[in-house]
Amino acid sequence: MTTYKVGYIIGSLAAQSINRTLSKALIRLAPPELEFAEILIKDLPLYSYDYDSDSPRRQGTQGGHRRRRRHPVRDSGI
Repeated sequence: MTTYKVGYIIGSLAAQSINRTLSKALIRLAPPELEFAEILIKDLPLYSYDYDSDSPRRQGTQGGHRRRRRHPVRDSGI
């Protein structure tokens, strides 16, 4: 049987978040071939279009942009 890794994000850092409770319930209902891992929002880099090389605000400026950290690859995400 093939196992698929699924990353999920909860939009809150609170331990008692209703979304965290809901995600745990949904994980219990999922088929056994799905392996879930929470992607903590505190570990994600903040987005800014200033770091996009094709952003209209970046065109014509000099200097490099900051490299963003990447999260470990998952087979899927919800």
